[in-house]
Amino acid sequence: MRDVLFCLRRLFAIAWALDRRRFATGATLLLLGAVATPVVGLAAGGVVDGVDAGAPRSATAWGVTLAVALAGELMLAHFAHLYYFELAELTEERLNRDLVRLVNGSAHLDRSDDPAHADRVDLLRQDVLQMRETVQSGLQLGATAVQVLLTAAVLVTLSPWFLLLIAAAVVPVVAGRRAETQFQETREAQSTTTRGVRHLRRLATSPGSQKEIRLSGGGDYLLRRQRDLLGGYRSAMARADRRYALRRGLGQLAFGVAYVGAVVWAFELVRQGRASAGDVVLTVVLATQLATQMATGIELLGTVHRAAAGLRRFAALEAEQTAEALPTAGLPPAAATDRGLRLEGLRFRYPGADEDTLRGIDLDLPGGTSVAVVGENGAGKSTLLKLLTGLYPPTGGRILVGGTDLAEVAPDAWRERTAALHQDFARVELGLRESVGIGHLPAGFAHEAVGAALDRARADGLGEQVGLDGVLGTGYADGRDLSGGQWQAVGFARTLMRPDPLLLVLDEPGSALDALAEQRLVDAYQETAREVAATVGGVTVFVTHRLSTVQLADHIVVLEGGRVVEQGTHGQLLVAGGRYADLWGLQARAYAR
Repeated sequence: MRDVLFCLRRLFAIAWALDRRRFATGATLLLLGAVATPVVGLAAGGVVDGVDAGAPRSATAWGVTLAVALAGELMLAHFAHLYYFELAELTEERLNRDLVRLVNGSAHLDRSDDPAHADRVDLLRQDVLQMRETVQSGLQLGATAVQVLLTAAVLVTLSPWFLLLIAAAVVPVVAGRRAETQFQETREAQSTTTRGVRHLRRLATSPGSQKEIRLSGGGDYLLRRQRDLLGGYRSAMARADRRYALRRGLGQLAFGVAYVGAVVWAFELVRQGRASAGDVVLTVVLATQLATQMATGIELLGTVHRAAAGLRRFAALEAEQTAEALPTAGLPPAAATDRGLRLEGLRFRYPGADEDTLRGIDLDLPGGTSVAVVGENGAGKSTLLKLLTGLYPPTGGRILVGGTDLAEVAPDAWRERTAALHQDFARVELGLRESVGIGHLPAGFAHEAVGAALDRARADGLGEQVGLDGVLGTGYADGRDLSGGQWQAVGFARTLMRPDPLLLVLDEPGSALDALAEQRLVDAYQETAREVAATVGGVTVFVTHRLSTVQLADHIVVLEGGRVVEQGTHGQLLVAGGRYADLWGLQARAYAR
């Protein structure tokens, strides 16, 4: 019961804060309808007694009362629904916003890489979908509780033995709660399976992956994998459903036996002259109502209990984020940041991994310089960039910004002075102005600022072709689909919206471009790097597999196995004849062919 009270208290507090008028009106109408239900039994008994006693006025009065109570029972709940249905929608919308805030509220992305966290968030998404129903169920549960109390009070006035019927009505509630707990445990245990099924469905239906799947003939295989996962999920849930139905059925059977006993006892009271015919009718009506009310209550309790598990998960995630102690200090003075960045013994290990991805990196990245980071796949290049931009906290070591440990700087303060275009950049399907301007909201999507960013990214032609207010993406009727290179140009322009970054990062900026487009992008990058160096003494970091563009950097860092194995200028590294020279030779021979 503690979980149910927790759930109702939290949901009702949200609903009350969102719209007090709707909440109060809906709850009042439901309560009036709840009072009308036991009045139906009283009025029915009164009509029978009036007729039996030959008292037409009494029978008529009770008949009018019965008609009014029946109308109230039937209509008040409908009118209440008009109010609490809209309130439930508002509550669901509020919880969806809160979920988005929580998922994106952590200072770092290390949780997002944890499969257990992904399962947890997936469950929360499903939980939020149930909240609209739960708000309605919670209000109806309150009305049902009032009905049960009033019905019980009337029955006890007839005979104290009817307390046994009330006690028997508790049995299905207890059995239902236990059944619901076991059902939730099974559902949570199957969360990984349901996530896998959804992934396979997205993979099989996504336009981006269908081309490859059809050409490879992998569609049947994916269907079989999905079928196997669904088979395991259905078997587990079917067993849980059977256990659930059995427990609930036994609870209902116990109440059914008690109900028959109550009716028989009512007839015995009539035989003894301690009750009237109307009291028998009253007992039958109220006992039947009690059975209906308890069955409804069990169902509503199950709904609320399921939601309580979700709200507990919600509260736990909120508590974790609240307990996360974040630094609040700002950045050092601008003059100090000219010293650039320094990495000392930097290490990082992904959640659940057995080994470090970065292993004791020591680097100096002087202010006003451009740095190229090269290495084979898995060397740790992208991970290094994520640590530099503050998306991950180091597992060990530290990053110094102008001599200040980045761990002591407020994450938002550092991110306001960084600009990055990652390899898996976002395709923001909004208007071109918004898709670019979101990179620096203080600019307010101003025409001049967005146009300047497009010019610097060498994407001004796209602005002329689409128009700043033109819509991007196929999700809109008037949307304009873009090529991979065009999307990347939009992403680069978004990156360049930041006017004074202390750190500018480009991760594989030419991965979706042809050689000519890549060269234009590299030229734009070099120009931007010079601007960053001249205006704020910032550091630019450039990651690429194409070494033809690396030689333009002031400093080159070679990563291998999460360690720095070489660093220097292009000429120095070629003379050294190490790993960089080998990579350069391999690519040069490939082009020579």
